[in-house]
Amino acid sequence: MIQSFFSGLYEMVLGRPIPANFTNDYREVVFPNTGLMLFIITLAIVILYYYVLNRVMSTGLYKTQHWVMFLILNAIIAFIIPITQVSSNDIETHSYTYMFAFVNVIYSLILFFVFSILLKRGSVQAWTTPMKWPNKR
Repeated sequence: MIQSFFSGLYEMVLGRPIPANFTNDYREVVFPNTGLMLFIITLAIVILYYYVLNRVMSTGLYKTQHWVMFLILNAIIAFIIPITQVSSNDIETHSYTYMFAFVNVIYSLILFFVFSILLKRGSVQAWTTPMKWPNKR
């Protein structure tokens, strides 16, 4: 189920994996591993930002520019993950790999924003970051 979800999610934008002889490797290993790592790492960074740094530690990293720094950090990690997944599975690195990494960055930005909207209520200092909506205090 996870394999088909992430394969469909990535192939919807990228098309079939190139070269064709690595299609099964992408569908069975690379896409699911990358998708799960994207989900877990993005969630961990959002939890780190809202609950560890801005609730427990009260670091003062609650402004939008700090949130953007964590967003960029997440995007950089999201770009590196597919490239390492492809190379660790002995698949040739070429333009499809870098497009895959770019699509993963786009998904990471969307996921980071969604997690931020859902989890920011628990933060003491950053409850208005990146925007005040939907909270009303």
